[in-house]
Order: sequence, then C-alpha cells, then structure tokens
Amino acid sequence: MIYLDNAATTLYKPPEVGQAMLDALQTAGNPGRGAHAPTLHASRVVYETREALARLFHAEGPACIAFASNATQALNTAINGLFGPGDHVITTVCEHNSVLRPLYRLQRQGVEVSFVDVEANGVLCYAQFEQLLRPNTRGVVVTGASNVTGNRTDLAFVSAFAKKHGLLFLVDAAQTAGAMLMDVQALGIDVLCFTGHKALLGARRAPAGCMSGPGFRLPPLWWAAAESTALMNAIPPKCPPLWKPER
Repeated sequence: MIYLDNAATTLYKPPEVGQAMLDALQTAGNPGRGAHAPTLHASRVVYETREALARLFHAEGPACIAFASNATQALNTAINGLFGPGDHVITTVCEHNSVLRPLYRLQRQGVEVSFVDVEANGVLCYAQFEQLLRPNTRGVVVTGASNVTGNRTDLAFVSAFAKKHGLLFLVDAAQTAGAMLMDVQALGIDVLCFTGHKALLGARRAPAGCMSGPGFRLPPLWWAAAESTALMNAIPPKCPPLWKPER
C-alpha cells in the first residue's frame, strides 16, 4: 500500500521511534518527581527533547517549550489563555476546529472574531487582514497550512502585519512542524503549537508542544503540581512549569 494520509498521521515510523518507546517503558521514571536514577533519566530525556525542538524551531531556548497531550490541548491553552472579553481576534476560514471551536466559545463570552476568506483556489485573501483590523484587535491566529487543501499560509506576510500593529501572533503548526522550516524568532511568532505524530514522525498520541517566542510568556491555565517547588502556594512564574501540570 502507498500511504498518503500523512496529514492525519505518519504511519511508517523510523525504527528508532519504536525502540525509544520500549526503552522508556523499561528505564524512564516520572520526570521531576524524585532523585533516583529512573526519574533523573526521564528528566534528562525530556530536557534533551526540549533542546532538540528549540534547535529545530530556532526558539530562544528549551525553557520556551511545554508539552501538551496533543495539538488541540496546546491550541486551547494558548487561545483561552491569551484572549478575553473585549478583545478582537483575526483568524481565517482555513482553520482546524482546534482553533475555531475555542474561538467560537470565546465569542459567546464577549470576544470578537473576524475571518479572512479565501480565493477560488483556496489561497487566503491577504488584503483582508488590514480590512478586518479594529482598534481592539489583540491577536492573529493562523494555520501554517490547511489540513483540507494543503495550501500554505504566507507566515512572513502575517508576521509583518502582526508586528506592524503590535498584535499577538499564534500559529497552528500541526501540519507543518517537521515538514517545512520554521524559525519562530525570525517570523516573530509569539506562540507556536505543534504535534508530534505527523511530520515529526513521533508515535501516535506522542506529546505535542506549545512554544513561546522570544521574551513572551503565556499566562497559565492550569493550577496544579510543580514538584520541584511544592512548598509554594502558586505555580512558579517560569516556563515550562507555568504552562503545564506535572502530575
């Protein structure tokens, strides 16, 4: 069989993926929750993965990266954490439901949302970004590439628009992470959300990620365990513990 459904998930993984999963089952403890060899080994693996992803996406550093259960959770964390009543968000008609449904929910809570349309060939109507701008516009949320048509978004154009107007710039890279070069610093991306089981060739249900750009910190949505600072009555104000529960 010739498998072409890689936008859903990559089927044929490198043999190293399966071996790494077996090794983890036998050797990895719970990272960050002890000082014995298995948990220290797991902590090193997690940190080394953050370092590798930071290099891949040209991020400021490994502390910019937090893991999520999937791209849906990463996008929900970013969208619900950054926008609130009174804000206006510009997005596109090409977005996945992992973007659209959180925005529709926020609409019911007082967030205004506008949608950039597409031409007959599926390419975004880029002139509409300026036309949709409002005094209360807070951010732009776009996909790196459509999971329906395969059309890629001109991220450099959207980045220039966001920078010109001082807007937050969020990118759904579920379809593009690993498939195309991505430089979050050069593109001025504030939050990049991606998944591990598509072009990054990780196992299905492999953790996804949520990455902040240089100098940007995403507000927390989770108030839970951070074992290295268990005596504090709040999550420490640093990343990645600020973004995700450890338990």
